[in-house]
Amino acid sequence: MPKLTVIALFFAALLWAAGPAFAQTSPEARAFAQGALPKIRAAFPDAEIAQEPGEPLQINITRKGDTEPVMMNLHRVFGFCQNVPAAECEAELNGLIGMLAKAPKMPEGKAGNLRIIVRDAQYWNYVLGTKLDPLPPHRQIGDDLFAILVFDSPEAIALASADHIAELGLSTENAWLFAERQTARIIPGLPEDGARIEGLTVFQGEEYTGSMMAYPERWETLAAANGPDLAVIANSDQFVVAAVVPDGEELEKYRGLAEDQCRLSPRCISPNVYRWRDGRWVIAR
Repeated sequence: MPKLTVIALFFAALLWAAGPAFAQTSPEARAFAQGALPKIRAAFPDAEIAQEPGEPLQINITRKGDTEPVMMNLHRVFGFCQNVPAAECEAELNGLIGMLAKAPKMPEGKAGNLRIIVRDAQYWNYVLGTKLDPLPPHRQIGDDLFAILVFDSPEAIALASADHIAELGLSTENAWLFAERQTARIIPGLPEDGARIEGLTVFQGEEYTGSMMAYPERWETLAAANGPDLAVIANSDQFVVAAVVPDGEELEKYRGLAEDQCRLSPRCISPNVYRWRDGRWVIAR
């Protein structure tokens, strides 16, 4: 049976392939990484721990018997820690290290556990960097947003491979239908058809709230009722915001809100503001 590629549910958005575009070599970044190294070594006492040359926030962890290191990328937790009290920073860092040190329980690869997550291009680039073959079924739903098929469990999610879906006797199309129905039961509903949005409309939930972005038929009617100035922030799996915001100064303020909320979220999906155009999400400029 094909292996499930497991990504910790709580910290999946923190991990992506390192590269020059994300390199952070400031004294603050180096100091943060140096402060994290003793904690990481304590959590992985039998592993070789090394920083990626030229990229202090990428920590490579090679356990005994492994041929390839696990990459612990501290970029987003570092950014989070620049905006929160020290106690919150330490709790988030400790949680990340603890989650990676503890092998999460493997989700059962069955149809009833299929879900849809929404992630940005940075996350998808991380998936591409894992060189999975075949890639998990996915759909690009906007300029830099992707809907991805996964298996769910309380401790972790696993990217759903096409091979595993076939073993369940499902086509990719049927797997999407299962996932859409099952995810729809746990995400917040949108206002009724024709409803006008007044002020900031906040959608919140424990998990998968960001997956609201993957349901075009819901947004089509809301966009039709509210016009081209509908603007949506996909902050995290717990937090989505919609408002009617015209271009110009108001959009700039709204964009600032999106960026601030992203910095304050350790698992931000995207710092962008999106508009609904021709059946997909485009970044509001």
